Amino acid sequence: ISNEIILQTMILSKGFKLMERKNNIEENVRSGLVEFLILHLLCERDMYGYEIKKKLAERTNNAFDMKQASLYGPLYRMSSLGLISSHKEMAGEKRFRMYYHIEDSGLKYLAYGEEQINYVFSGVMNLLNWDKK
Repeated sequence: ISNEIILQTMILSKGFKLMERKNNIEENVRSGLVEFLILHLLCERDMYGYEIKKKLAERTNNAFDMKQASLYGPLYRMSSLGLISSHKEMAGEKRFRMYYHIEDSGLKYLAYGEEQINYVFSGVMNLLNWDKK
């Protein structure tokens, strides 16, 4: 094996690890915010899963363009905590849609989340701009 092949392998390996780390950061940032964003959308009106998915992508410039199946974990968690509830409605002659509704506890959780997000992001921006003061 030539030194060039070894070097290319090392570069590719490090590049893969960097991409893996970038994906972890992106996933961690999004997973911490998705429930908050869903609750915010549900303040407008009750929505069904695909509608939530579309609005998340649209209103976040595709930063939260999730697979529809990925949406049901957060919805289930929030439902089990009593932050949201769900009900079925007819959509056509034989199809039902599951609509999600924010509960009073979800509104309180959302208000607390807004405070915390503002506090945390203010601190993050302060740190990132420290040298520019």
